[in-house]
Amino acid sequence: MNLKNIYIVIVLYKTSLAESKAIQSLNDGLESNVNLMVFDNSPSRQYELNNFQYHHFNVNYYHDCSNPGLSTAYNLALNFATETHCKWLMLLDQDTTFTKEYLDEIKTIEKLPDSIVAVIPKVVSLIDAQVISPAIIYLGGLLRPKNLDSGIIKYKITGINSGTILSVAFMNTISGFDKQYTLDMLDHWYFGKIYANKKEVFLMNNTIYQDLSVLGNFEDKVPFNRYKKMIEAEYLLNKEEGLLNLALFKLRLCFRALKQLGFTNKAYYKSTIKHILRVR
Repeated sequence: MNLKNIYIVIVLYKTSLAESKAIQSLNDGLESNVNLMVFDNSPSRQYELNNFQYHHFNVNYYHDCSNPGLSTAYNLALNFATETHCKWLMLLDQDTTFTKEYLDEIKTIEKLPDSIVAVIPKVVSLIDAQVISPAIIYLGGLLRPKNLDSGIIKYKITGINSGTILSVAFMNTISGFDKQYTLDMLDHWYFGKIYANKKEVFLMNNTIYQDLSVLGNFEDKVPFNRYKKMIEAEYLLNKEEGLLNLALFKLRLCFRALKQLGFTNKAYYKSTIKHILRVR
C-alpha cells in the first residue's frame, strides 16, 4: 500500500500539531511527504495559513470554532481524497501513539481483494495496557475487545477511528460518514455498514496505543455534556439495529444507572433513566 495513495485526516481540539502524539509519532516514521488535512475544532484558530508544510506533512488546514465533531471533518477529507484520486482515507485521533512498525507494515500490504474496504491496526490502551480494538459488538451494544490473529477477518468486528484506513470508493458508495454521529459511535456505525454491504476488514499485525478518554474514573474523564451526546449516539445506533437490540441495550442501561447512583453528579443517572424510559 503506497502512502501516496493514502489521504490522512486528523481532528484537533485545543491541541497543536506539535502537541499531538499522533502527528509526532507518525512523523518520526515517515521518510517522505504525505498529504494531511487538519480539521481544527478549537475555539481559536491555531494557524494563519490554510496550506503549509509541517515536517513530513503537506497540510490542508481548516478551522471551525463551532466544533461540529468528527463526521463533518471526515466527510470534507473524503471529498479531498476523492478529488486527489487517493484510494484510501486514514483517520487519526490527536491522542494516538503510532509506531514505525505500523507504517512499515502498511507499505508491505500488497493489492487487497475488492472485498477488503478497511485496514485496521490492533489498539491497546496507554492507561492500563488493555486491548481496545478489534472488538465484537453483541446484541444490546455490548462491546468486547478480542485478541485476534492478523489477516482478513471473516466475521463481524469493530474498531476505533484512529489508525483505521478506509476505502474511499466504499465510503462514497454509502454517501460518506453519517452526520447523526458527530463523535461517539461513528466508528461502530461504519464498521456495521461494512458488514451490511458484505465487505471485509483486514487486521494488521502491529499495534498502536490510544489514550482513551472514557477509561479510568468515568465521572472525572467524561463531562456530563459529553455523556449526553454519547448516550444519544448509543441509543440511535442500537435503535437502528432493531427492537430486540434496543430492548437489550435498555436492559444494559439499567445496570449502568445503578452504578451512576454512586456518582456525585446525579445528572448522569437521570439522563440514563430518561433513555431507559424513552419510547421513540
